[in-house]
Amino acid sequence: MMDQMAMGDSGSPLLGTDQEIEFILDALNLPLGSAILDLHCGYGRHSIELAKRGFRVIGVDSTASFLEIARQKATEMGVNASFEQCDMRELSYSQAFDAVINMFAAFGFFSDAENEQVIERIYSALKPGGRFLIDLLNRDWMLKNNLTRYWRHPSGDYVLSYKVELVSGRAVMRRELLNQLTGAKTKFEFILRVYSLAELTDMLRRQGFLIQAEYGAFDRRPYSSDEPRMIIMAQKK
Repeated sequence: MMDQMAMGDSGSPLLGTDQEIEFILDALNLPLGSAILDLHCGYGRHSIELAKRGFRVIGVDSTASFLEIARQKATEMGVNASFEQCDMRELSYSQAFDAVINMFAAFGFFSDAENEQVIERIYSALKPGGRFLIDLLNRDWMLKNNLTRYWRHPSGDYVLSYKVELVSGRAVMRRELLNQLTGAKTKFEFILRVYSLAELTDMLRRQGFLIQAEYGAFDRRPYSSDEPRMIIMAQKK
């Protein structure tokens, strides 16, 4: 859950984990027990909450230290969620999931060809009719706004800060993880390819997806260039 809420120029706060989970559940509309892949799950905040609510969840991330925190949190909460370390370009699941979620700007790390390869792997991982929910920063909105976000681990031991800047069509994301017990800081920086709505929906369609919905925020408002997020619901044929 966020310790603080970042404000955009519109004055609207970013929503916390509970609201995001309600959006995910409403958008996916899956029966309990469905299998969900949380791709690039980070610290597992979505994975764990979905598992608590009766879904079979696997969280995948490429960063071992993030997964260690996710496993610790799941154990502390008595939640049965699995976490695996894997580069998303190397996903090897076949028709294993009812849904794949990719939340909080966790797509676009690679070249355009490799990013499309990730979409292909997601398509393969889904059962026929399975749904893919992807949540990205809105490139048009980012041209007019800065995004800074703070998140506190429920134990209080960790605080994570994000700062995002848009440079030449790519998002430069700087993250700092602070261990409040030891004072140790770990800094991460990475660059994401920022796609427009047309570019991403074209990529999804090329890999066989049907576009079901496009949202601009977690309250299900329609996508527009003035909204902070670009959330797309797609379905495997």
